Amino acid sequence: MSTVENAKEQLPGRGMNTVAPLGVALGVAVLLVGLIVSPLVIAPLGGAVAVAFGLAWARGGRRPRAATEPHPPAANEERYPRSRLLERATFALGGVVALSVALPAVGFAVLPSFLGQRRRSIDLGPIDAFPEGEFVVATFLADPQVGEVTRRAAYVRNNGLVGNEPSFTIMSSRCTHVGCPTQPNGPLFTDQRRGERTSTGLVAFVPTQPAGFGCPCHGSQFDTEGNRTAGPAPRALDRYEFSVRDGHLWLGRLYSVGRVDGTGAQARIHAFALKGAGEPATGLESWLYPLDPPS
Repeated sequence: MSTVENAKEQLPGRGMNTVAPLGVALGVAVLLVGLIVSPLVIAPLGGAVAVAFGLAWARGGRRPRAATEPHPPAANEERYPRSRLLERATFALGGVVALSVALPAVGFAVLPSFLGQRRRSIDLGPIDAFPEGEFVVATFLADPQVGEVTRRAAYVRNNGLVGNEPSFTIMSSRCTHVGCPTQPNGPLFTDQRRGERTSTGLVAFVPTQPAGFGCPCHGSQFDTEGNRTAGPAPRALDRYEFSVRDGHLWLGRLYSVGRVDGTGAQARIHAFALKGAGEPATGLESWLYPLDPPS
């Protein structure tokens, strides 16, 4: 083997030039998977790996000439080898492709959480429609312009007054496991069903006396405060914010609940931003889920 070939094999950084492309590819793959699985944890980790190996790859091509490296080529020799040009071009093209894939995904995954979405308030009718201390199943259209596909149900209980302000417990009927509709574990007085035409559409009321609520799909069970008591649901039933305007009860945004301590007007609610179905509100695993856009 010639002296020139021995010198080339001894040049520092040649091992990194072999490993760096693999590191960049691995980092980009982790980044793309992280955009779906965990934009806050896994995606930044993959991006950092890709950038670190990319910089190492780029610096590897600009290493200083070692003492044993042969003198610069003669005038009739290549000053910039074609293989190095192809290497740099491939790296640049890979970066462009990665960005063209990653940026739209990041936009769709992250921007809605910061820009927000349209929020609707629902008029459930006069507060007299909700007897104190009793549950009523209220069904309504979340978006009357869209129609029946937006029909929702909520469990509403009038807790009486706290000071001079009325208190209500208003829970979504959707199970927090996969979103199936739950049912009261007790009688539904369908013969007392009635409707109320409000400013945002028709609302139906059915009184009930539940000992809790159950999901017929996978067996999750919840008590009368919405706490999970059995089954695969990861958290308590979601709740609605509410307000009272001119004697009418208005629903606001949904929010998620880790657990509820106490009952009725004295309950302490451990509230969180709205989570997706199957997503825990507390614990380390709650950090491994994507951002949830507001609804």
